Amino acid sequence: MPLLLTEATIVHAIELLNADSGLPAAAQGWEGDFGITIERSAGPLCVHLRAPVAGRFPAPAFVTAAQLALANVAYEARADEATFRGLFEGGLDPIAAIVQKRLWVRGNLQPIIARLNHRGLAERWLEQLRAGS
Repeated sequence: MPLLLTEATIVHAIELLNADSGLPAAAQGWEGDFGITIERSAGPLCVHLRAPVAGRFPAPAFVTAAQLALANVAYEARADEATFRGLFEGGLDPIAAIVQKRLWVRGNLQPIIARLNHRGLAERWLEQLRAGS
């Protein structure tokens, strides 16, 4: 069954991420908020995710596209629902999605690249999402 990208799914995804013992190390020194826009047939789902505090992400805020633009986030990702589903379900490589212009990103990606040594955290998190944990 395909992963449904709803507010409840996003909240659950952040809870799973926060529950991982590897997050505090990966989040150490992180600065800047995230903005995510999932283009859906029902209208965009816009998420403002604040930078981690004490090694954990605060609850996501669901905002309008205009509010997200005003939030002046440091990192932003935008794609249609099928692209995000492909990323979460593992059928689409993030780099390929960017090169194919299916995933639009903005911000200094160097801090994200520097955290590639925490790849196990992302793999565990995605596996839990796929399993419906």
